[in-house]
Amino acid sequence: MGETVKNSVKNRIGAVFVIVNNMPRAVKWYRELLDLPNDDEFVNNTDPHIKTIYPISLENTELLLDSMHREEIKPSENHLFFFDTDNIEETYQAMESKGVNILSPIEGDGGVKFFTIEDSEGNRIMFCEEK
Repeated sequence: MGETVKNSVKNRIGAVFVIVNNMPRAVKWYRELLDLPNDDEFVNNTDPHIKTIYPISLENTELLLDSMHREEIKPSENHLFFFDTDNIEETYQAMESKGVNILSPIEGDGGVKFFTIEDSEGNRIMFCEEK
């Protein structure tokens, strides 16, 4: 049997990639969704067809909007990830007020409640409350 090699992989996710078609539109959409300040300089002065990565810092990870693979892009039919929330009903109402495309009502009961939305690029994202 061979020698054991130390595994230096960290027990956390460093970043989540979200593949997008139109980078300025996606940047505007995600920054509004997360109540972050607008990045008007980027949104107003960037070619929608640019192939680039745009990072959005979250508490413990990075959300990386990625337009590098434009010719292969298809929106995800499955949830890419979920955002935590402490109040699913309040979050649902906030998404309604922002005009977000909500794909499902609040589901679940007891310990876990969730609902699904669609981002500006057609990807599915979930919001989840765990008690």
